Amino acid sequence: MTIQRQYSLPNCTLILEGLSDGSAAGGGQIDTRPLMTILVNAECRFTGQTQSLSGGRDFLESLVRAVSRYAQEFLSQVRHPKLHEEKPSLVQLEKVQEKNLHRLTLLPTDEASSKGMVSNSVSHTGVQQGKLIQLELTTVQLFDLVEAIDQFLADRRTLPDMNVLLQPLSKRYRKADQPIAKRAAPATLGMASLAFAAIALFFAPIPEVRSPKPVAAEPNSSETTSPSPGEPLSSASPSPTSSPPSASDLEEVLATVPEITDPTQLRFLQRNLYTKLDQSWDNRDEVDENLEYRVGVGKDGEIIGYKPVDEQPSDAAQDTPLPELLYTPTNGSVASQEPIAQFRVVFNRRGVLQISPWRGYTGKPSLGPEITDASVVTELNNKLYEELSEKWEGTPLSRRDLVYRVAVTEEGVIADYEPNNQPASDYIRETPLPSLHKPEAAGIGGAEAELLPQKPLAQFRVVFKPGGVLEVSPLRGSR
Repeated sequence: MTIQRQYSLPNCTLILEGLSDGSAAGGGQIDTRPLMTILVNAECRFTGQTQSLSGGRDFLESLVRAVSRYAQEFLSQVRHPKLHEEKPSLVQLEKVQEKNLHRLTLLPTDEASSKGMVSNSVSHTGVQQGKLIQLELTTVQLFDLVEAIDQFLADRRTLPDMNVLLQPLSKRYRKADQPIAKRAAPATLGMASLAFAAIALFFAPIPEVRSPKPVAAEPNSSETTSPSPGEPLSSASPSPTSSPPSASDLEEVLATVPEITDPTQLRFLQRNLYTKLDQSWDNRDEVDENLEYRVGVGKDGEIIGYKPVDEQPSDAAQDTPLPELLYTPTNGSVASQEPIAQFRVVFNRRGVLQISPWRGYTGKPSLGPEITDASVVTELNNKLYEELSEKWEGTPLSRRDLVYRVAVTEEGVIADYEPNNQPASDYIRETPLPSLHKPEAAGIGGAEAELLPQKPLAQFRVVFKPGGVLEVSPLRGSR
């Protein structure tokens, strides 16, 4: 049976298909997913790019090495010496200085030709590529590619023999000293530079070593042990005014309730958790180290538990919104046996929030039930355009397009929306979407306490352009 693993980010998706050779049994493993040991095909897709990249084991290994090395070079501003290889790397990355982009090149090989990787088509830039493939990625797309690769490497049930080894460079490769402001040129506009800086968390060549600090044994304090993928969460330190369940009660519940693994439900919960934490994290400048947590979330989006992934001070969580947002039952006990979803949450010392499913995605998330009737979609398209154009007064701050996915009910009510590029996330308040957003119209977070749409929605691509032009088109078939 073919095994498929998918690591999805807003701007990049890495899909791996393979088999198990049966050499490693799953006995004793909490994670019951089959172990993928043989790679059949790897595919990498980018939002807004019509061309995808695919190949076998050589392609994937080359992609992991090239992206990891490029990220290290980009952050350190020190270029690696040329490695003396028998043949050039299958995947190559280079900076496009004049466009502030990153060119990803896939060279033709015999393996590439046999798998259809070689293309004679015209790329999205209109340049004839001959027998190689070139994609120009934004910094946000590159950042999501790095995170997708990091999720794959952290998934020990997928090609566990594959890893990436980065070594610190000798000082002789360092450029002559010059002012740091001159060397640290911004990678992109606005918050994109902050987002890309978060790559350092995954690819820093020499990790910082800290001696663990002793923690007093208190019934309600956060545990500081590093969990394995199947280990239960612990309760977090409650606020002084609440009466949360004891740590042992919460441990017991989280160890026995079923886990949410449906990709679509995970995706909606991940988006909700990101929005909730991002809006509540006010003291970003006070976090001077990366704080990583395993967070349990109910199907209604409430945070019901969290636990540090690495050893860190017991009071470190107070620098995050987690204690404030932790759900506390009114009766002081955990009575619910509802399923939970688990996420890896990183509060980066550079002020960047990163969230991904604890075990990754087991399939491709969908958008929930959809309205597909062409005549209805056309009518809703016109209605959405009229409503947005009436409310929108232009984007005076952003110089780039703000691109969103917007979903409306059959009555034309905006029930869901999602930024599709970094400027859209940065300048959301310049658009009328937050004020028009009514998730309850689709039953999201309604009586069923679900974050999934209970009614079918029509999906659209909405672009707010700096010049005051508004574009609305059906999501299916739009570029």
